[in-house]
Amino acid sequence: MVQAGTPVGAISESGLFSIMLSNGSDIRNKKIQEVIEPAYRLVAFDTAVERISSLISRENGAVLAKDDSGNFHIVTEI
Repeated sequence: MVQAGTPVGAISESGLFSIMLSNGSDIRNKKIQEVIEPAYRLVAFDTAVERISSLISRENGAVLAKDDSGNFHIVTEI
């Protein structure tokens, strides 16, 4: 989620599963503010892949890279 050009949160599959498993709730009707997680870490668009791979973990499943046009790109381990 981006507000005023700044990432403020993210929603991930693992985060949704964690919510479902921790309290058995049905997430289908939850609002975004109920399932949002902290924003992914922001890296420079020219960051080396080797460096990016060291930032992605089970707790942090992706990073964001912002290009020269101001567009954000999600980079995952896949």
